[in-house]
Amino acid sequence: MSINLRQIEAFRAVMITGSATEAAKMLFVSQPAISRLISDLEYRCNLTLFIRKPNRLEATPEAQAFYREVDRAFIGLEEISRSAAAIANKEQGSLRIVAMPVCVDSFLPALIAQFREAYPNVSIELESSPRIQALDMVRSQRLELGIVSLTGNEDVGLSVQTLCYQQAVCILPLGHALADKDEIEAKDLAGEAFISLSQGSPFRARFNEIFLREGVQPNLAIETRYQRTVYELVKQGAGVSIVDSLVINENETGLLVKPFVPNLSWQYAIVQPHATIPSLIAQAFSDLLIAHFEKRKNTN
Repeated sequence: MSINLRQIEAFRAVMITGSATEAAKMLFVSQPAISRLISDLEYRCNLTLFIRKPNRLEATPEAQAFYREVDRAFIGLEEISRSAAAIANKEQGSLRIVAMPVCVDSFLPALIAQFREAYPNVSIELESSPRIQALDMVRSQRLELGIVSLTGNEDVGLSVQTLCYQQAVCILPLGHALADKDEIEAKDLAGEAFISLSQGSPFRARFNEIFLREGVQPNLAIETRYQRTVYELVKQGAGVSIVDSLVINENETGLLVKPFVPNLSWQYAIVQPHATIPSLIAQAFSDLLIAHFEKRKNTN
């Protein structure tokens, strides 16, 4: 039989307190139990660790040498325990997120700052990437959590938690000829200088389908990769566009925002690998995202 942890605990307690009686109090056992554990340890080690004297145990030089090793091991165990507690309390660790640019340009920075305030020792890696690449990053487990748009009926091969449903809006410069209309139809945009997302964007593909179906030939004036850039260009009077309302500042007065007809909608969702259990940190961030959009839905 090898040395066991209980024998080591008894030895360490005697070295700290100087007596079997005090060691017994420290470990909440009887004094005979301590004496038996020490005797067993000496037998297993083939060492004399203590000289028995009235009312006390005197440690031998071998006991002193052995104690240095035991104490080093216990310090290591205490560090491990502290690390385990820190992980359980989300006081250390990392979070690796990928999100579509529209999310990074809208709600995500404020939520990450809020999360960092709650968990200041958690390091965060944030990637901004188009939808297809973002999904690939999560599938390959390069990143543990993605925030992407979905049409709602595709199987992306990942665990999906819906955050919200969005609708496209039309944005116009102040003073535009269409300013008095309550809603903008696709046909209203015929001949207008149109600012579009770049080719390959799923969002652009969807409103291109609408233009084709409605027989509208947009006057494509500017193409750019990011919806936030589209938004700023319209604000400067460079044209009109259709965007995700996420990029609209709630108190915006520098442009006009109109409902777009026909309806163009999609969902945003958290995606994570099926095969892995989310870390406590990832779960806490997911909970924060869900709470944010739940609050947003209730205030709209």
